[in-house]
Amino acid sequence: MTYEELIKDTEYKEIASLSHKEIKNFIVNEITENQQWARAANSYQLAGSLAFMLGTFKAFMPYFIHQQAEGLLWLVAGIVFSFTILIVFHELVHALAYLAIGARHLFFGCQPKKFMFYVQADKAVVDYRQFKIIALSPTVLISFLSLIGMIFFYQQPAFYFFISVFGLHSLFAAGDFGLLCFFQNRPELEIVTFDVKEEGKTYFYGKEKRKNVSL
Repeated sequence: MTYEELIKDTEYKEIASLSHKEIKNFIVNEITENQQWARAANSYQLAGSLAFMLGTFKAFMPYFIHQQAEGLLWLVAGIVFSFTILIVFHELVHALAYLAIGARHLFFGCQPKKFMFYVQADKAVVDYRQFKIIALSPTVLISFLSLIGMIFFYQQPAFYFFISVFGLHSLFAAGDFGLLCFFQNRPELEIVTFDVKEEGKTYFYGKEKRKNVSL
């Protein structure tokens, strides 16, 4: 469905709109009211936090005991990477997912004070199934690559780089899960979303799901 077709479709009604500056509060409210995606986000963050704490402990121990700092240096490198290059990579994966579903006219934005970064597609109408691909692609890909790195470099200093990336990225994905919660919190509606760059806003439209009638 195109933007023009959606606007003309009388079955769809606007159910929410938000300025890109309001995204953080919007996400917090949706996660609070959700169980499934919120539980997935919390589980992912818990696993990431535990992995990061374990990695930090293991990296510090050789330094305290034998003054060996190589593992600690790799851990610090992972932290620096996560707060710089990984953020860009995360958004590029979102962009590739948008392109994969046929969206064009992408634009990137950020709110450094809120530590929020995003990519959106101007007037590209996206349904729940497509949005799941867009939202989850970075988490799936980065977690997979991090785990492969942890396995491949196990008991080597580079292990601490990958475990720090895995752990810290789990804290970056809350926004993706929060937006998925919006769809899941309204199971009675068939929801689509789109962004309007010139307005700096995201819109959600919905219509009642058709019930199957048994004859």
